[in-house]
Amino acid sequence: MRRIVQWQAHRGGGAHEAPDNTMAANRYAWSLGGIPEADLRTTSDGVIICLHDHTLERTTVAPKEIAAMPVSELTLAQVQAWDAGVKFDAERFAGERVPALAEAFAEMRGRPERMMYLDLKQVDLQQLGLLIDEYEVNGQVIFTHNVQENCRRMKSIAANVRSMLWIGGNAEQIRAKFEAARQTGFDGLDQVQFHLHDAEEPRGAWRYALTPDFLRYALEAAAARGIELEVLPFVFDEPSIHQLLELGIRWFATDEPAKFVSCVESWR
Repeated sequence: MRRIVQWQAHRGGGAHEAPDNTMAANRYAWSLGGIPEADLRTTSDGVIICLHDHTLERTTVAPKEIAAMPVSELTLAQVQAWDAGVKFDAERFAGERVPALAEAFAEMRGRPERMMYLDLKQVDLQQLGLLIDEYEVNGQVIFTHNVQENCRRMKSIAANVRSMLWIGGNAEQIRAKFEAARQTGFDGLDQVQFHLHDAEEPRGAWRYALTPDFLRYALEAAAARGIELEVLPFVFDEPSIHQLLELGIRWFATDEPAKFVSCVESWR
């Protein structure tokens, strides 16, 4: 059984361990051996930035009149005027700013071990492709979206970029969308990700709404086409990660990188 486990730091680990979509989060994920995720938006002056929400309100100290504005109506200078770390932890992360994607690419260039997931929020794919080409990080990027056509398009725009279709919703919706992707032969995809939510009524020791039988089926269907299956368990503990590993899953996403790494080490 293959023992190598690879993982994505969802929003860089921003829910619990590092401030959402910052360079500190990226470096933290890289230091633990993971792949940070950046959510992509564009400022009014045409700069691609890393930010999940459409405003600065949740993650920065921007005043109300700025925090309420869509970042698409703000310049890069206006976005970066406000601290994006103190709300998370003032002692450890004061001074962090919402980064331009180019800042992350600059720290990846020439370092092939540093990879990044790029989650499309609001950005022109042609512009993104030009930036990827400029920094020569094509083989280090995994583009991700919940629309398969956007994954296909990105792979046609920037050579050697990988792509991942993420699938959320309830168990029935996830199964249906996976089947739709399978019917296309997973065209334009290198990975598929399932969101793992807890079942309303747990089945014994199994906590998730997606059943082990379906996950085995999905693993086999993906492997038959040479693609990877990744799961994002929003809530997990050591037993649940061990169960997923025993099923054969080797790609994960997590909001809690250090906790996840500890669970994998105890399984090994």
